[in-house]
Amino acid sequence: MSAYGTLLKTLINFSGSKLSTVAEEVGYDVSYISKWCNKAKLPASKMAPNINRTLANHFSHEILKHEDLSTFSKTFDLEATPENLNSIIYNLLKENYKESSRAIANEVNNAEAYKTKVLSLANEVYEFFNHELPTTLLSYNEPLEVLCTLDICRFININNVDLPIYPTPDYEINVKIGLNSKKLFSDSSYYLKQLYYFINSHSYLAFDFYDDTLMDSLNTIIVKDHMAILCGLDQYNRIITATVITDPEKVNQIYIRTLPSFRTTDLLLHSTESEEFYQNGYRTEFYSRDNFQIFLTRGFEYLLPVECWESITRTARERDNDEFMAHLVAQLQITWEEIFEKNSMDFFVLKSSLMKYMEDGEIIFADVVYNMTAEERKLHIQKVLEITKKNPNIHFYVIDDEYLPNVQHLLHTSIFNNRKKLFLKNPDRYHTEIGPHFYAVLSDQLIKEVSDFFDTLKSHPYCFSYDAEGIQKFTEKYGSLVYRMIDLSAFKINK
Repeated sequence: MSAYGTLLKTLINFSGSKLSTVAEEVGYDVSYISKWCNKAKLPASKMAPNINRTLANHFSHEILKHEDLSTFSKTFDLEATPENLNSIIYNLLKENYKESSRAIANEVNNAEAYKTKVLSLANEVYEFFNHELPTTLLSYNEPLEVLCTLDICRFININNVDLPIYPTPDYEINVKIGLNSKKLFSDSSYYLKQLYYFINSHSYLAFDFYDDTLMDSLNTIIVKDHMAILCGLDQYNRIITATVITDPEKVNQIYIRTLPSFRTTDLLLHSTESEEFYQNGYRTEFYSRDNFQIFLTRGFEYLLPVECWESITRTARERDNDEFMAHLVAQLQITWEEIFEKNSMDFFVLKSSLMKYMEDGEIIFADVVYNMTAEERKLHIQKVLEITKKNPNIHFYVIDDEYLPNVQHLLHTSIFNNRKKLFLKNPDRYHTEIGPHFYAVLSDQLIKEVSDFFDTLKSHPYCFSYDAEGIQKFTEKYGSLVYRMIDLSAFKINK
């Protein structure tokens, strides 16, 4: 109902008039008067002045006839007299008509601005998902919540829609997305890698992956408060049509109806920040087990020499002003000394990241970004040799990523697994301040598949195994060269 309609209905009731009487006065059918009162319809603009004058004459006459002038003044909080009553009612009708006209004009403009768009041509669909959508997401310039019911396995495999967002946003974008666990586990060696690459290529986005049991046929992408995209798929699960809705009211209606499909009980893998990750002692509990598989993509923060611990603790406390992290570093020092004495640990390390570590000494220890000095790096090598001699259950697997040219740029998220708990660490988060710190894996089946994947990885031709004896031989043969690389990098930095 418009402001004009509300006023007209009030005046009709106040004056005791019938709709038929009012209709007869203005010369319109009763249905018109009813629409003006109840359905936000308005008289035509060129006829409005005459209609309002006629209505003012009628209502003022009826109010004076029934001696309701004082009640009218109190109701409308006005000083009405027999002489000015007609003018007051006319001005009320006139101003409310203007207000309602502006409101209706705004609704029309909004309807035009929020006009639904249907994409039916292949080039339209491609252009929208690969260019228009990323640009639009950036234009919102605020934290966003996205629901995507499309199964990520078929999405990245068949549609190959990468959604590149450049430049990287400076606000949080959380994406809840479906994952078909049956498809994932039916060919885990393939889909696990694709899922890992997808997370890496979107390290600035925070994903929560849900089993898609309740959403496998919804085919909807929703940006809360902003946009809903209804996708039509062909028999090969390719997006062939897309209906884009931008009316916020309709978007949020779709959001509300879609959100229940993302049940907490179906959560398989979710992004998390440091505070949430540490508050329940997740890291301490993680290291209370045995049989570790650890894939490192940025430096090597394990088996550190005792000379480094105090420096890392001091860096956390003084540079980062993080007393909690300083305490955690000290706690891990004690925990790790016990672990490395006898526990079984498989370290998987990229050849390129080892070379980079020799050059710049960067490690990310817990949440502390720390650059080992040249001397600390040399002591680190000696410490590795010392510990592996004492514990034959520690093995190293160096992955020569030169054998993986097409995905080298997608190998930067580290993986920490003890076959019961598994989490991922996003190194980019510590340099860009965008994206999640960690991903926690909640699915036991997913943890098992990842464990099996790393066990199988050992037999690949680009994965080279080193036990304590192998490390010793490598050091005897190439140790002097490695030390010269470290000294040369230190010289370049100092220069």
